Amino acid sequence: MTTTSHGHALINALAKSMGGKYSLYLMQVLSMVVLARVFTPEQFGIFAIVQVFAMFFALFSEIGLVPALVNEKQISERMRNGVFGFTLAIGCTVFVIFLMFSPAIAWFYDNSAYQYLILPVAVSIIFNAGSIVPTAAYIREKKFLHIARAEIFAELASLAVVLGLLSMQRFEAVLVLAFKPLTVSIVKFIALWHGSLKTEVGRPMFSKEFTQVKPLFKFSIYQFMSNVMVYFSRNLDNLLVGKYFGATSLGLYDKAYQLMRYPLMLLTFAMAPAIQPVLKELNHDKAKFTALHNKFISYLAVLGGFVGLGLYLTADLIVLLLLGNQWGDVAGLLKILAISVPIQIVLSSTGGFFQAANRTDLMFVATIFSFVTNVGAIVLAIIFGDLYVLCWAITASFSVNFIQCYYLLGKHVFNKDYAGLILPLFIVFFASALILILNLLGI
Repeated sequence: MTTTSHGHALINALAKSMGGKYSLYLMQVLSMVVLARVFTPEQFGIFAIVQVFAMFFALFSEIGLVPALVNEKQISERMRNGVFGFTLAIGCTVFVIFLMFSPAIAWFYDNSAYQYLILPVAVSIIFNAGSIVPTAAYIREKKFLHIARAEIFAELASLAVVLGLLSMQRFEAVLVLAFKPLTVSIVKFIALWHGSLKTEVGRPMFSKEFTQVKPLFKFSIYQFMSNVMVYFSRNLDNLLVGKYFGATSLGLYDKAYQLMRYPLMLLTFAMAPAIQPVLKELNHDKAKFTALHNKFISYLAVLGGFVGLGLYLTADLIVLLLLGNQWGDVAGLLKILAISVPIQIVLSSTGGFFQAANRTDLMFVATIFSFVTNVGAIVLAIIFGDLYVLCWAITASFSVNFIQCYYLLGKHVFNKDYAGLILPLFIVFFASALILILNLLGI
C-alpha cells in the first residue's frame, strides 16, 4: 500500500472516529449543561476527588491491554476468552482494594462521606474492565461508530438515572452523582459485549486461561506504566487542590480544566483511536511514516491555533452558557489554560504514533519526563496557594513536555526529517505565544 492509500485509510478512519466521538462529546456537553445547574461547585468538587481515585484504580484493571490487543496480529478464541477472564478477575480484585482504601481517603480529606460515595464508583471498575476486550475488538476493525453509539446511550441513561434519583429526594446530591459513572459502565459493557459477536474477534466468554495474557505484556507493560505516569501528572493537581484549597476551589478548577479539554477531545482525542490501527502497517517504513505524521500534524497545528484563540476570546460567554452564573470564576482560569490548547492538541496525538511505531518504551520515557515537570509545577503552585498560579504553572509544563516529546520522536521514530517538523511546530508556538500576549495585555 502506498503512502497516499495509507493517507486515505487514515482519513477514512479519522472521519469515523471523529464522527462517533463528536456525537458522544455533544451528549456529554448537554449532560454537563444540565448537571452544572443542578449541583454546586462544592458538590462537583467532592465528586471530582472520588473520580480521580477511581481513574487511578481503573488503570490497574486495564494495564494497557486495549492498545496491546489492537496491535496483536491475530487473536485466537483462547486468547480472547483468557484475556477477558483475566480482566474481569483483575477488575474484581481492584474493586476490593479500592473499597479497602476508602477509609484512608475519607481520613485524608477529613470527610466521612467518601466512604459511601466510593462504593458505586468502585463497582463501575468491574464493568469497565469487562469492556476492554470488546472495545479492542471494535477498534481493530475501525468500528468507532459502534463504540460511540454504546457510549452515547450509556451517557443518556446515566443522565436519566441521576435526574430520576434527584427527583425522588431520598439521596444526598453527591451520592446521586456517584451513580453516574456506575450507570455508564454497566450500560456500555452490556452494549459492547453483546454487539462484539459481529466482530472478527467475536464475543468473549469467561475463561480461567489467564496465561493467554502473557504475549501481550511486552507491549502493555510500557503502556501501563506510561498511563500511570500520565495519571499522576494530570491528576495530582486535583488531589492536592481538593486537600489544600477545598472542595469549592476544586470544583471551579476542575470545570475550567474540563472546558479546556473539550477542544482536545473534539480534535486529538477523537482522532487518536484511528492512528494506531492504520499507521501500525507503516512502522517498518520510517520515511512514509514520518511523511504521513508531518502532514497530519500540519493540519492539526492550524486547527489548534484557531481553537485556542477562539477559546480565549469567548471564555466568559462559554462559561455563562454552559455552566451558568454560579461558575463565573471559571472564566479567568480558562483563559490561562487556553494558552496551552494549541500545544496540547498536537501533543495529545503523539501517543498514537508511539504505539503505531511499537515504541511504547519511548512513550514511557516521555511520560516520566512529563511526570517530573508536571508534578514540579503543581507542587510549586500549591506552595503559592493560588489557583491562577497553578494554571500558569501547568501551561508552562505542557510547553516543556511538548519539546521533549518531539525530540524523542524525531530522534528515534521518524527518519530524522526535522525540516518537515519546522512549520507545524512553529505554528503551534506562534499560536500559544499570541494567546499569551493577549492574556498579559488583558485583552
